[in-house]
Amino acid sequence: MANEELFQQLAGFAKTAYGFDGDITPQTSFDELGKESMKMIALTSMIENELDAEVTVSEIMNMATFGELVDRVAEEVEE
Repeated sequence: MANEELFQQLAGFAKTAYGFDGDITPQTSFDELGKESMKMIALTSMIENELDAEVTVSEIMNMATFGELVDRVAEEVEE
């Protein structure tokens, strides 16, 4: 899966999980989305269910930008 396609898919998941209607870019921070644990759990569940990639809430909490999440999921999807 190409990174742009993966980015678009993950951005869609994030918009759904966070109820976010703005633009998400690789530089978007999780602070901008809202670092609420229930929303992060929803996001990680979507990633696991749809992409069969496992990313933990604690990993996301340590990420500065959405681009880091895309890179992390890309690693898992490529394996």
